Amino acid sequence: MPKMLKKYWEMATEGWLGWIVYALLGIILAYATNFVLGLILKTNLPLVVVVSSSMSHKPENGILCGVRVFEFEHTFDNYWKYCGETYRKFGISKDEFMRFPFKDGLNVGDVAVVMGSKNYEVGDIIVFSPTNSKYPIIHRIVKVNEDGSFQTKGDHNLAQLSYEYRVEKDQIHGKAIFIIPYIGLIKVMFVRLVGI
Repeated sequence: MPKMLKKYWEMATEGWLGWIVYALLGIILAYATNFVLGLILKTNLPLVVVVSSSMSHKPENGILCGVRVFEFEHTFDNYWKYCGETYRKFGISKDEFMRFPFKDGLNVGDVAVVMGSKNYEVGDIIVFSPTNSKYPIIHRIVKVNEDGSFQTKGDHNLAQLSYEYRVEKDQIHGKAIFIIPYIGLIKVMFVRLVGI
């Protein structure tokens, strides 16, 4: 019987049929891995690809935190020079920000490993689903409201978006605990190509 299985496997993995078989196996493996990681990390979104520059500490089209940047050397001090004011409004100092997880932000194509938690605090980078949105957002907590809800902001953004003033705990999938640089670029290119 093993010879027969081997023969069928070889037939199924040759030519154009082989491409389809391997693609399906890749999809199944990706979903299985995501499911197992989700169980381990206690979240339904254990791996999140960063698809926008809202968490980047580099200028995009010459703009960083709403300021036109003509010359820019990528250092934390330069980032803080242009973006620090957006955090001082929340009472966050440069020294405090430097102690935050992932103080250098996230780049497009990075993959965040996300873990569910019972406790979130200012500085954590969280993944949450805004009301009436089909896509999750990955931004930093900048304030804990009196009622226990959270406010967030993208490190690159000048201001908060309308849905960031009140993020409830049940909207949060988890917080970033590890970053794998740039391995999600293929997904980003696909998303931009398809336009979703």
